[in-house]
Amino acid sequence: MTLLSDLDKCNISLEQLERTDIVQVLYKLLKTCSENNVRKTARSLLSRWKRQYKQHCHILAGEKTSTSSDCVRTKCVQLLLAALRPEPPDRDKAAELAESIEQHIHKLHIANHLKYKACVRSKVANLRNPKNGHLWQGLLCGSLAPEAFARMSPEEMASAELRQLRDEYSSQGVRERQLPRGLEGTPTQKIHCKRCGGSDCRVTQVSRGALFLPAWVRRGGPDEDTMTFVTCSGCGQQWYHSGWVCL
Repeated sequence: MTLLSDLDKCNISLEQLERTDIVQVLYKLLKTCSENNVRKTARSLLSRWKRQYKQHCHILAGEKTSTSSDCVRTKCVQLLLAALRPEPPDRDKAAELAESIEQHIHKLHIANHLKYKACVRSKVANLRNPKNGHLWQGLLCGSLAPEAFARMSPEEMASAELRQLRDEYSSQGVRERQLPRGLEGTPTQKIHCKRCGGSDCRVTQVSRGALFLPAWVRRGGPDEDTMTFVTCSGCGQQWYHSGWVCL
């Protein structure tokens, strides 16, 4: 117990624990000794050394992870700087911009390393795109802030020409898949609406492809795929003429 008490007062280093047999000796003592005080003191020493060793391992692992992380972030800054394509007068400013952009991206995706790398790749690809000159020009002239650029989605980074083309495709797709609204049709009193029972209806003929199919997959002429649909003037109910099945 005297030796164990002296050992408890000593500041044992990790190097001493690794190079000596002190840990094995205490484990053997813990298993063979029948004195409770000795076993209790030995167990307390072993627990303290174990915590000390784990803390040291966590610190080393954290330093190692941080040094990997630092290399990745440095590489991302270099990629952003190269994508900005600065001329000699703007190189210092471009270097500051690249660092600022990377810091904002890292702040946005600090909890997800994969999203961080994907965001950097997206920014670099859009800066390198010849049609997106407004991005790097705006960054260099100050009209586009690094934080705002870091938060931009791929749709927001697209050029005005591409955004207009997307809007046209979207509008065209909507128009091709909805019933015509501007056609009044031919008035008739011979059809009764199943919803309200009224007979004030209008009959309209349109191309079937204009309702359900995109333009590039339509087949046949106008006379081959025309369809007739009816609109009730009273309640607005619409149905098409295939045994007068309600839409």
